Amino acid sequence: MRKIFTLAAAGVLAATTFGAQAQIILDGKVDATEIATTYMSGKYQLVSAYNGTHSVADHGLKALYVGTDATHLYIAVVGSFEQTTTYPGIVAYFNLPNKTGVAAGTKLAGGNDGQSPLKQKPTMDFEVDYGIRLNVSPTGMANGYISSVDYTTGNPVAGVPDTYQGSVDKVGTKTTASATSGPFLNWQAAYITSTSLAANTANSAAEFQFDLANLGLTASTPNIDMFVAYVNDGGIFTTDTFPPIVNQTTALAADQDFTQIAGKQFLTYQIGTGVLATKVAASALSLSVYPNPVRGTSLVTYEVTDRASNVNIVLTDLLGRTVRTLENSLKPVGPQTTPVDVASLATGTYLMRVQVGDKVSTSKVSVL
Repeated sequence: MRKIFTLAAAGVLAATTFGAQAQIILDGKVDATEIATTYMSGKYQLVSAYNGTHSVADHGLKALYVGTDATHLYIAVVGSFEQTTTYPGIVAYFNLPNKTGVAAGTKLAGGNDGQSPLKQKPTMDFEVDYGIRLNVSPTGMANGYISSVDYTTGNPVAGVPDTYQGSVDKVGTKTTASATSGPFLNWQAAYITSTSLAANTANSAAEFQFDLANLGLTASTPNIDMFVAYVNDGGIFTTDTFPPIVNQTTALAADQDFTQIAGKQFLTYQIGTGVLATKVAASALSLSVYPNPVRGTSLVTYEVTDRASNVNIVLTDLLGRTVRTLENSLKPVGPQTTPVDVASLATGTYLMRVQVGDKVSTSKVSVL
């Protein structure tokens, strides 16, 4: 497996003092009171944001939030997924500690349910132990579906069992998966639909809750690798993935080989130490924003090390919504600068998210 740089990108500032103690509620949306910039038990952190081209117009991914409390892992995929005539959805693949699944660089056999997007056979650049999906119907408010695949039992040519786990409505009602054992015992899901990305101003999401103990995540085994994608009917990959693929403007292949794409195509979340990972990334990037606070213009300075890398720099509001894309291109090795013009922005606090290759850091920017 390729060398892993632990990623736990900083998230979004909790809105107000009266909401500071609010915990994550599984209801199909991410509220401001559920978000923090540093690791806090029972709070989400913004791990990734999608700012590229959407091969399905005004549909796909917006943001990925991850959080934990004493007993649970929470993952929220914010976006707009429902289409008018087909059954799109999201898929996620995981590498868990103390599990042995399909090795990096090996084509997955896919699930054996022909109606599930997990039937696709991608080649991932990290070990895959498990996969889940949530896909939604084009009509009605009660028709969403979840299932899972287990690659720790093998990778047979005929496909791995794709176990249906239940239905999910589109108004945020919590559903408990039907699994009676294994990592998805007590898995819960909630989903709120939206008509488009532009219309999704409330951070509506596909939201998942897992038991840490069932996943094998502990203080001594804290890392989980993950990949998330928005897929069309039948599981065909769109442009939209977490982590995002820089400059991807057309839909990916059905059985996409992700090892052929530059950079690392998975995220690593470390339970309880997100702020440490952010500081490591900032140090590795020699990242600075000056002046800060800023009135008019500022300058982001950073360094591309080792090899030419894709660089994505965005300015977001406190809910992780993109205000401005400042950089999205391939940069050569060496010191780099990107100007930040905030003259047209309202006074307040924003977040600057800088991704250079595999390394991600987020910092607060105050506009005067």
